[in-house]
Amino acid sequence: MQLKTGGANNRKKGLPLPVKTTPVSGNNYQTRDLLGTVTNHLMTGSTDIKYQRKASKASLSLLFLIDSSGSMIKDRQIAYIKGIITETITQHQHRRLRYGAIALAQGDAQLVSHYTTDTGKFIQSISRLSSGGKTNLKAGLQLIQQMQPSDKTQLYIFTDGKVNTGGSLQEAASYFRQHLRSLHTTTVVNIETGFVKLGRAAELAKIIGATYLNL
Repeated sequence: MQLKTGGANNRKKGLPLPVKTTPVSGNNYQTRDLLGTVTNHLMTGSTDIKYQRKASKASLSLLFLIDSSGSMIKDRQIAYIKGIITETITQHQHRRLRYGAIALAQGDAQLVSHYTTDTGKFIQSISRLSSGGKTNLKAGLQLIQQMQPSDKTQLYIFTDGKVNTGGSLQEAASYFRQHLRSLHTTTVVNIETGFVKLGRAAELAKIIGATYLNL
């Protein structure tokens, strides 16, 4: 038996051969795996139909934790952060991604946007983000946990690392290690400005095992 799974162009380019699937009536979660069914029959003689779960429309989530406390206003860091996030989303608007955002302001954490694939709506939520008050990093991490991130979640923490309420930097890092180690990746983006730099964002990245990015 010969199974047609792709054209000559795919073979020449070394691209993976497509798997032909047939929708199952009344089932929103599975499709018939024709290739898997035929392969199983050839190997075992079984006529059992094999299924594969449909790929998620948004298999990867990008979650932004943004320090929008009072210190972010002075040198316009918050405007800079908004610009970076907007540009990133615009560059990846054709990819199947979900976006979510949490802000650190007024000594607490607030949900800016729950997970969404609507990039226009998400960018609007980011643009309306206000600033002020103190930085409570632990509160932000607790809110992240409530959003139930998974091993398909990429977390980006925009901060200068200056935690001044809700516990110390070390306490926040301890909470991260205990509750958020299952994240796909975590990146600490340093937004500290000025002639005197304390390097606390780099310290945070080190103690939680995250990638460090200095802007």
